[in-house]
Amino acid sequence: MRVERVGSPSGRTPHQRITLDDGTALRVRVEDVAALGITPGANLDEAAWAALRERAQATAALASAARLLLIRLRSRREIVNRLTRKGYPAGIVSATVIRLESDGLLDDVRFAKAWIAGRLAVRPSGAVRLRRELQQKGVPRDIIEETLRAGLSEADERAQAVALAQARLRRYRREPRDVAARRLAGVLQRRGFSSNAIVSALREVFGRSLSVVE
Repeated sequence: MRVERVGSPSGRTPHQRITLDDGTALRVRVEDVAALGITPGANLDEAAWAALRERAQATAALASAARLLLIRLRSRREIVNRLTRKGYPAGIVSATVIRLESDGLLDDVRFAKAWIAGRLAVRPSGAVRLRRELQQKGVPRDIIEETLRAGLSEADERAQAVALAQARLRRYRREPRDVAARRLAGVLQRRGFSSNAIVSALREVFGRSLSVVE
């Protein structure tokens, strides 16, 4: 296999486009081109072709992950799953994740903090739901618990539950008191609030004498 052309680095990324005589085109980093001794007219044996392909896959995987992270922060498992589904080999996926973590672009602690803050700002939720969502994203349990302790105290969760109950109460203003209380309790439970937070919120809304959810 022969190298037909080695393109110059683009203005935005330090990559070069390698075009082979069979029409195959690969993007690799400038330093990889130098390390592999790739020049126009060079003939690639099997080992050289395998090395070039691996470097190109690594470049593509890193670019793909970077695009995902530009959209929003991701957990480590999310990046692993997305790259794996795209067909990248396990070794490339692992190396990409390590590179992103070393560059500070992939961090489960930062992701968990951002997830909790975003949820509380846009769609108030309790610790139960937040914990479940972060578990589904693959965040380690110790990070989840530490982040929840720092980002959502029991008092904060009660305040969130009260605010949501008060906002939803007008929907049930024509319902009997006990029916409205049960429906509000269901809303709060689906949002993942703890039993204590639910009871506190309903008592705040309906009065201390409420006993429906106890």
